[in-house]
Amino acid sequence: MSMRANVLRKLARLPRYYFLRIKRLRGDPEYLARGFAFGVFMGVLPLAPVQTVILVPLAILLNVSTMSAFIAGVLVSNPLTFLPQYYLTWKVGNAVLPGWSTWAQVQAAISVIGEQGMMEGLAALSSLGLQTIVVIETGGAIIGLPAAAASYVPARAFFRAMQERRLRNKLLKSKQEQ
Repeated sequence: MSMRANVLRKLARLPRYYFLRIKRLRGDPEYLARGFAFGVFMGVLPLAPVQTVILVPLAILLNVSTMSAFIAGVLVSNPLTFLPQYYLTWKVGNAVLPGWSTWAQVQAAISVIGEQGMMEGLAALSSLGLQTIVVIETGGAIIGLPAAAASYVPARAFFRAMQERRLRNKLLKSKQEQ
């Protein structure tokens, strides 16, 4: 199998992997859903080099599921969504704060973030300047808040269904053992 085919096969398996990770989460459905919604919000914010470093302590502080937030953040913000996400957050932020930033400024930082490590990514983000960072984070917040709110209800229903399914299976198993 060629290297390209192997990479494509692995990419095709990622959604199932993350679905199984979410499905296996245990805990109060409300707690897990709050974590998922928080992860969606954080995933939309363009914080690529430090997203996890910020997400984990905030999830703990906000008393939401850290693992649920982490998985949702990865689903929303990953190498496949990186460029369109930054463009969309810049576009929305630029509509609210016109003239504060150019797409060329953001593109330059994205290329460094994508090609380099975390430290170079932080340096690239800091080189954007405060106005550009405010523009993309404003756009991220404007998109992220409704996305988080919209993800909460289906996530809660999903986690409730998983909890009920586990309880049913446990009852069936205990009846079969008797």
